[in-house]
Amino acid sequence: MKLTTLILSLSFIFFYGCSGNDEYIEIQVKDVIDIKSTFSDPENPNLVYMWSAPISKAELVPEFEIKDNIFYFSALEVGAYEITLNIQTDSGKEIAVENFNFLAMDFIAKSEKKYKPSTFPSKELRQKKIMEKPYYTVQVYAKPVKDEAISESNKLFDFGFEDVYIEEYMHNGTMFWRVRTGFFNTKIKAEKHKEKISKALKIKVNDLWTVNVK
Repeated sequence: MKLTTLILSLSFIFFYGCSGNDEYIEIQVKDVIDIKSTFSDPENPNLVYMWSAPISKAELVPEFEIKDNIFYFSALEVGAYEITLNIQTDSGKEIAVENFNFLAMDFIAKSEKKYKPSTFPSKELRQKKIMEKPYYTVQVYAKPVKDEAISESNKLFDFGFEDVYIEEYMHNGTMFWRVRTGFFNTKIKAEKHKEKISKALKIKVNDLWTVNVK
C-alpha cells in the first residue's frame, strides 16, 4: 500500500511523513483545535475522509466534532492525543493516511501558541443576515447564558425554522443573548411565523415577541 506525504493545516502549516512521526504539537487544555488536510487528488474528486476519535495515551476520548471534512477537538486533560485520518476513494480504496499527534498542557502563553484556537461548529453563534430596515422579526428567547441561547437557536433550526440568529443585548448591566428568527416586511407575516413557532415548540404565543426593527 502506498502512503503519501501530506500537508496538515492547523492554522499553520508543516510537513510530515505518513510512515510515522513522533513530533507532538503543544496545545492548551480546553482550547478547540481544528485540523484540515490539504490533500487533493484531481483524479478522485469524491474523496472520503475517515477520522478516528482523538484517543489519549490513557485511552480517554475528549469532545470532538467533524464538519465539512474538518476535525475539531478539545483536550480536557493534560496528556498526549493521537488522531488518524484515512483518506479513501468513494469505492473504498485507501489512498493516504495522516497521523496527527498533540500534547495537551495546562497553560500556554498566547504569544507562544502556534495555532489559533477555534470553536466547535455546534457552538458558533448564528449570525443574522444583513437586512434593509425596517423589518419585523420574532424573538423567541432572551438568555443570560450564551450556551443556552446557542442551544435554543439550534433547536429552532432543527425544527426547520430558517433565518435563526442571535443578538447580544446589554440590559441594566447584564448581557443577554436574544434568539430571533425571520425577516418580514409586514407585522402580519411575522405574527403568522410566531404562531408556527408556538405550535412547533409548545410555547404560548404570548411568550413570543414580534419586534419591529427600525
